[in-house]
Order: sequence, then structure tokens, then C-alpha cells
Amino acid sequence: MTWISIGKEEEVSLAGMKRFTVEDMDIAVYHLKKGWYASVDLCTHQDCSLVEGQIENEEIVCLCHGGAFDIASGKATRMPCVSPLETFPIRVVDGWIEVDFI
Repeated sequence: MTWISIGKEEEVSLAGMKRFTVEDMDIAVYHLKKGWYASVDLCTHQDCSLVEGQIENEEIVCLCHGGAFDIASGKATRMPCVSPLETFPIRVVDGWIEVDFI
């Protein structure tokens, strides 16, 4: 695995999310009670930014058309979304958020 530091833990509040750009890729980072998660920041339905949406019951709901994905698995859970999100391993080490997307 190739872990890359993308930001400080304090930048993403509990029950919140934030977009980070790493090597020209926008990554959405989610901080839930159950832990930290990361995915691409584009809805698979129509390339809308997911961090512009909202978190509901451990799902990210896309602002553009109301489709949703399970944050932990990336699985599409609500139409019009049918294709899953690409997700990435994520961890927090010494206050730094790290992802492995290579």
C-alpha cells in the first residue's frame, strides 16, 4: 500500500465530509461515528460533486438528483444511481488523514 497524507484530522468534523485533491483526483473524505471513509468525489450517475450533497443514515445523497451511496462500501442505494463509487482505504495517523488510492 502507498499511503498519502491529504490533510489534518481536524479538517473534517464528526458526521462531516470534505473534498481533497490528490494528484488531480478529487477524493471525498467522510468522518462518521463508525470511522473514516473515502471515495471519489463524483456521483456515478452524472459526475456531480458528492461533498455538495448531504450525509443521511451513513449514505451520501447526491445534491443533483437525489441518488445515494453507502459511504462504507460505495454501493449505489438509491436511484438514479446504479453503479458503485470507487472507495479507498483510509486511516488517521498522528492527526493526519491518509489514503491509499494507487
